[in-house]
Amino acid sequence: MIQHKIIISDINSLLGQAGGLSGAAFADTKTLTPPDDGVLLVVTNDHETARKAVSDETGKVYTIFVEAYADVKDIAGKLLDIRHPDEPAELLAISVSNAVGKIRSELDLWFYRHTLETTIDTVPDMLWYKRLDGIHMMVNDAFTNIVHKSKEDVAGKDHFYIWDAPRPTEGNEFTCAESEEIAISTGQTYICDEPVKTRDGMMQLVTYKTPLYDKFGTVFGTVGVGHDVTNFSRMGIELSILIENMPFPMTIFYSDWKILRMNSLFREILGDDYTDDFDYKSWKLTKPIPAGTQHADPKKHSVTREYRVEVGGELRSYIFTELEIHDFFDNITGYLCTMQDVTYQRAYENSIIKAANTDILTGMYNRRYFYQLLGTRRGLRYHLIYLDLDHFKQINDNYGHTVGDEVLVKTAELIHEHFPDAISARLGGDEFALVDDLHSADYLTVQCERFRDDVENSFAEYDQGTSVSIGISYNDGTTKNIDELIHESDERMYTQKRSKPK
Repeated sequence: MIQHKIIISDINSLLGQAGGLSGAAFADTKTLTPPDDGVLLVVTNDHETARKAVSDETGKVYTIFVEAYADVKDIAGKLLDIRHPDEPAELLAISVSNAVGKIRSELDLWFYRHTLETTIDTVPDMLWYKRLDGIHMMVNDAFTNIVHKSKEDVAGKDHFYIWDAPRPTEGNEFTCAESEEIAISTGQTYICDEPVKTRDGMMQLVTYKTPLYDKFGTVFGTVGVGHDVTNFSRMGIELSILIENMPFPMTIFYSDWKILRMNSLFREILGDDYTDDFDYKSWKLTKPIPAGTQHADPKKHSVTREYRVEVGGELRSYIFTELEIHDFFDNITGYLCTMQDVTYQRAYENSIIKAANTDILTGMYNRRYFYQLLGTRRGLRYHLIYLDLDHFKQINDNYGHTVGDEVLVKTAELIHEHFPDAISARLGGDEFALVDDLHSADYLTVQCERFRDDVENSFAEYDQGTSVSIGISYNDGTTKNIDELIHESDERMYTQKRSKPK
């Protein structure tokens, strides 16, 4: 509720102890000057004071004269009320209270009318108020701009005059009455398409018509809003063509996620999942596999996330983007969803990562990445196995590097065969390392002996005494320095190597 500041100036102390009437306040001093943020009600029995009060040019001073009518006959029309001097103070207080209510109603009327007119003139769509007989009571600026008539000219006129349309007797039966009757009979807003002819040509409107009720629940008219969609009347076909020719999957949904338009690229991804009653939300929860975190952009009203989707038997990567579509009033009217195929991009990225992290000859992890993996295992328990081929240099010297490479590849295969659960790496040259967190030291010792036997048997044909030296260390989860752990395994490996005959 709007609060209006009303100050009572009881110039001649006529109200006695009746202060605080009807929400108004008494002035601290007996003044004729209205407050900056309100109005002043002057109560006086002095005709000169009354004359000064009504001469105020601000329009913010109201006057009640308590004396004979004859004293102020010439200004009676400017007074709010004239009271008899002999009436009791209680009756005068009631009159003042009623006057305050009248002032408040006058201020309310101005406020609400000004607010209404300003609001409807701010709206870019046509807006009008009609009586039940079709006479226009009020319209906004957008309405007058379209019909090329002023508000004063439109007020009190019917559809035919305003739109320069022939009347029914002249062969025209279009009166807009049918849609208004539906709104009135249902008591709800009725939405329909209406073509109208203007001086500038035909217009296509989407109209919203709602019944208006008086204080006693009786319909006295309708309010209508006309949204100009003339330039979009063929947008259905144009929108379909636009979406279909997009080089990526795209769908526009209504606000309830039902399909408005979907291109063939999007339908190809859905495959057999696409039906006339396709439920996008349910499909996204069950079929695509999340492959990244969701990113929301409040400024763009969008949500983005990467998924993997099986298309034609192949698992492909897509970035899903869902963008809210807002109307003029910032209501969500739909959603624009696109899919960006990043399958080849992800494959290329993975190939780069693999190349950076693996040994090109054996396909095992390289030294750099192996150290990174160890760094992520702080606080975990595991065995570290260090391997070094014996007499590998002689193979390179006597048989060439091609054979040497074959020996390294075969060694990597034997490592995978004997330690399938371990993380393995080629550290460089003929050095290898493994991390195993599943098996006991006894089990690994047995596996190492079997591995050594297979290495010696596999390379016996070269007659170079090729074998392998192995060092095993254990991290109980408290070792913080990775280099110390590797050094321990390395020392044990070299201790074993030095103990072998040269």
